[in-house]
Amino acid sequence: MTADILDMSLSLRRARPLRPSRPEQVRKYTRAVALALTVLILLMSAGSLLKWEDDRGDQAQHELAAIAGSLHAQDALEWRIISGRVDIQETSAELDRSRAETVRRINRLQGPAVSRTRRAALLTAFRTYSQVVDREIRMLADGESDAAQRYDEETVDPAMSTVLSQVTGFSTSVTAAATRARRWANIGMIVTFGVAAGMILLLGSGRRLGRVLDEAQARTDRRIRLIAQQSTSLIAVLRRDGLMTYLSPATERVLEIGPAEVMENGTDAFLQRTHPADRGLLLTSLLNVRPGPGVLRMELRLRAPGNQTGTTDAEGTWRTYEVSFRDHTDEPDLGGVLLTAHDITQQRNLQNEIQRRALHDDLTGLPNRSLLLDRIQQALRDGGRHGGRIGLLIIDLDRFKEINDTLGHHYGDELLVQVGRTLKAALRDVDTVARLGGDEFAVLLPQVSDLNAACAVAWKLHDGLEESFVVEGVELDVEASIGAAISEACPEDTASALLQRAEVAMYVAKGRSTGVTGYDPRDDVNTLERLALLGDLRRALNNDELYLVYQPKISLKDGALGSAEALLRWQHPERGLIPPDDFIPLAENTGLIGALTRHVLDLALTQSRAWADAGTPLRIAVNTSARNLHDEEFDQDVRALLQKHRVDPSQLLLEVTESALMADPVRAQQVLERLAGQGIAISIDDFGAGYTSIKQLRSLPISELKVDRSFVQAMEQDEGEELIVRSVIELGRNLGLTTVAEGVETPEALVRLAAFGCDTAQGYVLAKPMTVDHFDRWRSEWRGLSLVPSS
Repeated sequence: MTADILDMSLSLRRARPLRPSRPEQVRKYTRAVALALTVLILLMSAGSLLKWEDDRGDQAQHELAAIAGSLHAQDALEWRIISGRVDIQETSAELDRSRAETVRRINRLQGPAVSRTRRAALLTAFRTYSQVVDREIRMLADGESDAAQRYDEETVDPAMSTVLSQVTGFSTSVTAAATRARRWANIGMIVTFGVAAGMILLLGSGRRLGRVLDEAQARTDRRIRLIAQQSTSLIAVLRRDGLMTYLSPATERVLEIGPAEVMENGTDAFLQRTHPADRGLLLTSLLNVRPGPGVLRMELRLRAPGNQTGTTDAEGTWRTYEVSFRDHTDEPDLGGVLLTAHDITQQRNLQNEIQRRALHDDLTGLPNRSLLLDRIQQALRDGGRHGGRIGLLIIDLDRFKEINDTLGHHYGDELLVQVGRTLKAALRDVDTVARLGGDEFAVLLPQVSDLNAACAVAWKLHDGLEESFVVEGVELDVEASIGAAISEACPEDTASALLQRAEVAMYVAKGRSTGVTGYDPRDDVNTLERLALLGDLRRALNNDELYLVYQPKISLKDGALGSAEALLRWQHPERGLIPPDDFIPLAENTGLIGALTRHVLDLALTQSRAWADAGTPLRIAVNTSARNLHDEEFDQDVRALLQKHRVDPSQLLLEVTESALMADPVRAQQVLERLAGQGIAISIDDFGAGYTSIKQLRSLPISELKVDRSFVQAMEQDEGEELIVRSVIELGRNLGLTTVAEGVETPEALVRLAAFGCDTAQGYVLAKPMTVDHFDRWRSEWRGLSLVPSS
């Protein structure tokens, strides 16, 4: 910024208001006057030309009459010579003089319808006539009177007639042309008088239009002055030499600048109201704007008046204006740069708020998934340049849904806000806490050494979340499952890949209840090995590699075989027997579970039909997935399979895990009600591991509760686990449901379950899962349960 610009001296003077360009009425009037004047001039010129033509016609008529007279005079001289009354020599001289005069008249003959060709033809005919007359005279001089008489009749008289005929035709054409010219001249005179009268009227109306336009211009000037005085836009005219020639009242009000201050302080009076960071931009714009239609636009921050708010920083409070510069130096009414400014503070604040909401969570104010991914990508680029690693934690609150369902969403929302604050307080300023949605948070660690360091931070956050949160006087306890992952040591790593790995670790931590879990490729269904296994599983559905085994469910009341649970097995042609835990979660996570469940139902109902045909019908229990309950057509698929195999619906029992019910309770209940409506029995599997309320249990169309195997297997060593098992059995009995204990592996556990009043048991102590052949042999040999106490 040069010193001469900073020291510009501005003196304020009021310039006369800008006059608008000529209005359309003036332009139309001017065009009409010009057109009328042009027509008048053309008419007058045409009239003069036609009058001149008329005069030339009269002159041509006079000349033609003289020529005709000369011809008759020459004919008379010829006759006198022939008759012998005059001397031939004297008369010939007079005849030559008359002929010369006739030739001169023909040559100067001009006028309308007189062309050079016709004049030359007349002259030729006349000379021909003169020549034959001369010959006739010579014949008379030689004494050949009779021959001369015949020559006169045969040659001279026709030549004379030819010349007179051409003169007559000439005269007729000239007369007609002169008459037309005279007629058009008269018409032109009349039209000229009409146009002149119109011009007089037009000039009179022009004076009236001028008065109207002057009045309209005066009103426009007053309106422009009023608009300038009342407009909230800032308007100023600045000359390049520093003189401020106009400052609108709004500019004075908003910037709190008066004429006296401008006169005293010059440019500083305006610059001091501009944000220090924008002053250079303002002065540079004044220098760079050039004449022409273009407009130079930018945004400047101007100091807010005392009664307005704005953006506050260390320099003061400022409002944002969109400023336009247009060079009108060549226009005498302005003679400078026109500066107009509009206050766009509210629009900018709204845009900033929209942008903030697009990148931040509305509830907690934390960055959302979009902003998190952007920061992860930036951290990956920085880490790639400096050779560092970044860490990512995915945090999921384990019992948040229970709080929402019990206390309401207001408590849940406030809890999420407090969780966000707790996470931020436990981290560094360089770390980013984001909310991904629902009860899921993420933490970006841009500086971390390895996975152990990331897990250490995760444990710190996990311990911090174990503290009770107080919401409106209510103490709330939550638990968190945290997955940790770090960036790969390769430039191809991406934000979405890192986020996926952290989510895999979080789901593992949640499924195994470990609190914190670091990413392990073996847990990732998206590894190459898992993807290959998924492809094999798709092929296995069509290659008869999948089969069912059956585990008996024994009544603890009478020891009879009540039903059997169908369990899926996979005999891989190369890998051998693959455990269900290796491929069923893979199918659930990839959407293949729907086809897999239908395949299992088809196999189970085929066997049910076979047992019924053999006279040994038995109810078969089949496990279903959460994805099956989200499939609106699942009940129709089951109905179709039952009809295909002609199996009574009462012979089928579908087991649904408690966690599958809680994924989408409303949709799950709708699907289960349609299944139960067909006569199919519904069982809740792994009950006790989730958070199903008694109210929800009562609303579901279920007939059986299966106690989670983890409680059954631990009850002999833990009295608390035993109490849970006894409570579940009692709950089922009070709700009128059949209770089943699975995972029973010892006779002692079997005896306790019978004592608790459990209805059915299933486990290795009774029988392992068996193929159909082994199951049929076992069934034929089964004689009841000796451990069941007699009533």
